[in-house]
Amino acid sequence: MADRKVPLGISVITILMYIAAILDIAGGVFFLIEKGPIAEAADMSESAIVGIAIAMLVVGVIIGLLAFGLRSASNGVRLLIAVVMVLRIAGAIYVIFAVPGGRFEGLVGAVIALVVLYILYGSEDSKAFFDGTPSLS
Repeated sequence: MADRKVPLGISVITILMYIAAILDIAGGVFFLIEKGPIAEAADMSESAIVGIAIAMLVVGVIIGLLAFGLRSASNGVRLLIAVVMVLRIAGAIYVIFAVPGGRFEGLVGAVIALVVLYILYGSEDSKAFFDGTPSLS
């Protein structure tokens, strides 16, 4: 693996995943610190806010681990990221049709997930990277 060059698309996905992980973790910490005011503003119980915060922390750690594993050319990590993207597409479709005023957000989320899937499975550089063969570029 040391002699294989990481394709630009994989590097971009990795960086974006690290950013998402950091934001999820920071958001989870913020929710834990400010659970009272957040619960009041959202008309939810503090325990619900703590549950959301814990979920954000867990998701952030998982996304960070997947980002770390992606650069190792692991097909297992690639598959897990693909599963996450398919779930994001399903969530985006839900938002488009069920959330008032959510069409733009849902559409953007679906497009991003589709681009990630294309980079992971559709580009020749990525296929070569994950198959362990030299890239043509």
